[in-house]
Amino acid sequence: MQDILLWQQRLRPLLAPVGAANALAGRIREALRRKGLPPSWTPPAPAVGVGSISSVARGKVMLSAWLLGWAKAKGLAPALLASPGDGDPDDMPLSVLPSTPPALCGTEAGLLSLYHPETVILADDNPVRAGKSAWETVRPDLFILHDLFSDLSVRRKCDIVLLGPHDLDKGWNRALPAGFWREGATALNRAGAFVLHLWPDELPLRETLAKRRLERFAKPVFTVWPKIWQLRGPGGETAESLGGEPYMLVAPHSSQDVAAKAAQQFLGLPPRLRVAFPDGHRFSPQDQQQLAADAARMKTPHVLATPEAALRLGGVPGRTLWTWDPEVVLGPCLLTGARFTPWWETTWVDILHAS
Repeated sequence: MQDILLWQQRLRPLLAPVGAANALAGRIREALRRKGLPPSWTPPAPAVGVGSISSVARGKVMLSAWLLGWAKAKGLAPALLASPGDGDPDDMPLSVLPSTPPALCGTEAGLLSLYHPETVILADDNPVRAGKSAWETVRPDLFILHDLFSDLSVRRKCDIVLLGPHDLDKGWNRALPAGFWREGATALNRAGAFVLHLWPDELPLRETLAKRRLERFAKPVFTVWPKIWQLRGPGGETAESLGGEPYMLVAPHSSQDVAAKAAQQFLGLPPRLRVAFPDGHRFSPQDQQQLAADAARMKTPHVLATPEAALRLGGVPGRTLWTWDPEVVLGPCLLTGARFTPWWETTWVDILHAS
C-alpha cells in the first residue's frame, strides 16, 4: 500500500483529473438512481449496509460480525449479501459455508461464515440476484449488505460507513486512481453513521480532524478497533497465550501496524519478525516454504497471522500457525458521547416503524 501511495503522490497532477472525473461519474449515477434509472430493488425485509467509500478500508468484517451477533441475540434471522471481492466463484450466488475456499467466496465472506456458520451468506457480484434468491429460500428478517456502499442497486434503510486514518487526512475526497475512494465526498451524505477504524492511542491525534471532516454530515461518528479475544490453532484449539515464546507475525500491508499492536497487547511482547503481504495476496506453496524458512532463521516456534491472512495461508510447514478470534470494541460517538449499541437499537426500531 505504501508503494501505491508513493506513486499516487508522484503522479498526482496526472491522476487528479481522472479521479475528479470518477467522482463526477459517481454523482451522476446517484442522481440517476434517485430518478429510478435504472430501477433499484427494494427488499421485502429491511436492508442495512456495512461498507466503505474506500477500497482499502478496514473494519467491515468486525462491524458485519457484530450485527450478525446482535441479530442472533434478538432472535432475528439475517441474510448477508457480499461481493466476492478477492474471490472468483464458479457460480453465483454462492452459498458461503465455513468450508468454502476463500479463493471462491472471497476472504471477507469466508471469515464471516467462520464467525457465524449459522448465517445465510451469499457471495455475488449482483446483490439483487443474491437478495432475491435469499428471500425465495429463507425469507430473512434482515438483509446485511456487506461492502456494497457504492452499489446502489439495492435500497437500504441505513448505511454504516467505515473510514480509516488515511481517509480523514491525505486520502480525503481522492477518488480512484488519484486515491482509494470509489466516489467523492458528497456520497457520504448517504451514511447513517460513520465508524472510524482507529486504535485508541490514535484517537487523540485524529479526533479534531475527524470532527472537522464529518460534523457537516450531522451523523454519529463512532470508533472501532480490534482486540484479541483468544488465539485459535489450525485444529480449532484455543489458547490464552503462547507461553512467552517468540512468534512471527504475518499480516496484510494495510493492517500490519494495527495487528502488531493488538498482538503485543494480548501476548505481552512484540513479534520477533513482521512479514507483510499485499492485501488480497494469494499464498503459494513457495510463500509457505519461505515463511517456514523465516521462522527457522528467527527461531520462532510460532507463526501468528491475522484472520484474513491465516484463512488464505492455510499453514506453515513445521510451525504452528495461530490466528485469533477478534473482540469488537466500539467507542462512543465523538460528537455526542452516545454509545453504539443504544444508537443502533433505536435506529432499528425506527426502521421497523417506517417499514
